[in-house]
Amino acid sequence: MQESNWETKLTSDMRRVLTPVQPSDSFRKHLKTNLQLAGQQHAARRAMRLRRPRQVNYWVVGAAAFGLTVAAGSAIAWAVRARLLWH
Repeated sequence: MQESNWETKLTSDMRRVLTPVQPSDSFRKHLKTNLQLAGQQHAARRAMRLRRPRQVNYWVVGAAAFGLTVAAGSAIAWAVRARLLWH
């Protein structure tokens, strides 16, 4: 495929303005070390997110406890009332 005119102009302008650079060995080593550390930190954070237990919705737990208390109280009141009516 043939490049369009603007792509050709852009390519030639970039070649004229930018000069190729060869990074030093110490830079490459430093970059490699930093990328490895960043990868390890990212993996550790991801693992912590996966292991974190779900947050408890205390409103739901409280409502369920209240409902159970009311139900148990009602059952006890009904049993006491039924016992008093039979004796």
